Amino acid sequence: MTDPILYKGRGYPEMYDDLMDFMNYVFGFNGDGSDFKKLLPKLYKKEYDPCYNNYVVTENGKLKAAIGAYDSVLNVNGEELKSRGIGNVAVHPYSRSKGYMIDCMNMALSDMIRDGVDFSVLGGRRQRYGFFGYDHAGMQYNLSLNSNNMRYIFRDVPFTELEIRDVNEGDTELIDKMYELHSTRPLHTNRPREQFLDIAHSWRKPVRAILKDGEFIGYFCGDLNELTLTDMSYFNDVIRNYIRKYGDVHMNIAAWENEMYEAAMALCEHCDIGTCDMFNILNYKKVTGAFLKFKTTLETLADGTLTLFIHGYAGDCKIKLTVENNTASVEEYDGECDLELSHMEAMQFLFGLYSPYTRKLEPAMRSWFPLPLYVDSADHV
Repeated sequence: MTDPILYKGRGYPEMYDDLMDFMNYVFGFNGDGSDFKKLLPKLYKKEYDPCYNNYVVTENGKLKAAIGAYDSVLNVNGEELKSRGIGNVAVHPYSRSKGYMIDCMNMALSDMIRDGVDFSVLGGRRQRYGFFGYDHAGMQYNLSLNSNNMRYIFRDVPFTELEIRDVNEGDTELIDKMYELHSTRPLHTNRPREQFLDIAHSWRKPVRAILKDGEFIGYFCGDLNELTLTDMSYFNDVIRNYIRKYGDVHMNIAAWENEMYEAAMALCEHCDIGTCDMFNILNYKKVTGAFLKFKTTLETLADGTLTLFIHGYAGDCKIKLTVENNTASVEEYDGECDLELSHMEAMQFLFGLYSPYTRKLEPAMRSWFPLPLYVDSADHV
């Protein structure tokens, strides 16, 4: 039998229909109720060029594997980080064990390093993607709130009626206000105005505006994800209105959202701590620096200096972290280091929920970590 003609590289525009059909087939989507274009319109609409953003393998022109790699920019209190998220990891069932998934992942990561991407994000199995440098990170609080909580807490407090309205393409004025409010979040992914609603609708989640006496006061996606208010004094009323209208809720709050977390803790039935997704840090100096500086805006950090020798996925690096008078900096360093860490150890130490290396720090410096790395759910791929 003649060996097939292989192509391994980026997709091209002419394969759009085949690519959508291929991914729907591999993931068991029926193309109607379940469909990649409906699940994540921000990525798979034809005008967003999903073909170029996919690394593919074809045999004799027929798709056998595809992995998407999608760019975004994370704004960390004014400092921008380049991100490229991995999604739609698909291999034809008859072509498994040929190494095509490994080929596509290696192409994607090689290009990220070449293009100066600062970090990558994906969702998937930890050990499977740990092989490519990814691990769980980005702390968040997971809280459950229910009608019984509200009944006891607000027994003698009058109910304030709010309007919670689904937002769709025709609601131009509301989308403008949501876009402007989203841009005030100190940690947010830059979203083009023309794509804002497509992004907010990710994972087939509803997007809802909150109004009081006809005035816009905030918005959220899905089950109170990314809840953003013009004034935090509205928080309790929003929770009461949401539960009355939609029922009990499980909401996620990023670790950097201190004021919202404190307000939710007073109302919730239960809270636990988890991670928001899997990350691969490619530029430790830039990502660590952005988030250490960001953390000084959230709380006062102890003075100190820490030097790290990291055997990173994108190469070895030495960095020096300094906090003085609650002003932080991270710079390149050439000398003996306090800690020598593998790539996976460094991600857990800097951004994960637990690291044994934290115990090696002076007690006051332990509060530096974990750094508040986070990407909102609507910006995942």
